[in-house]
Amino acid sequence: LALLLAAAVAMIVLVRQRKLSFKELASRSETALMSGGMIILITAAGGAFGKMLHEAGIKDLLQGWFSVQGGLVILLMAFAVAVVMKFAQGSGTVSMITTVTIFAAMGVTQEMLGCNLVYLAMAIGSGSLVGDWMNNSGFWIFARMGGLTEIETLKSWTILTAALGVIGLGFTLLLASVMPMKG
Repeated sequence: LALLLAAAVAMIVLVRQRKLSFKELASRSETALMSGGMIILITAAGGAFGKMLHEAGIKDLLQGWFSVQGGLVILLMAFAVAVVMKFAQGSGTVSMITTVTIFAAMGVTQEMLGCNLVYLAMAIGSGSLVGDWMNNSGFWIFARMGGLTEIETLKSWTILTAALGVIGLGFTLLLASVMPMKG
């Protein structure tokens, strides 16, 4: 309710300050809602996918597999899912939320991981850094503010964020092995 009221107040202020007609307001609102709607759709799809995995009994399969393979494999899998989500839709935030939803629905526990769940969050966060390219607003902000072309931004910003994500994963795996913080 608070968000609805805030949106209504924002629209009233916009109409008064910019002297917009209702048709112009509708056009601007439509553009904003389409962008927000895609983010909500992707996040909801991730949640639905996570719930489907949970209902399919993936937790039991994972527990058996990770008892043989070792819990650090799930950190690599979480990193990979976050990377794929980031490449697919561009938003690191949506990538993190969707990946967390998927792994939470699978019922990943400290016992399965062999380390604290914070390492799972770190792996997902690292994965959400990889994949800054043309479908990411951060890519365009960096490009425009830096006066760079798309190719220059791909060669600098995209490589930098990919390295940051991979290094973050490396430290996550190292810390999870050395200081698992169970309990």
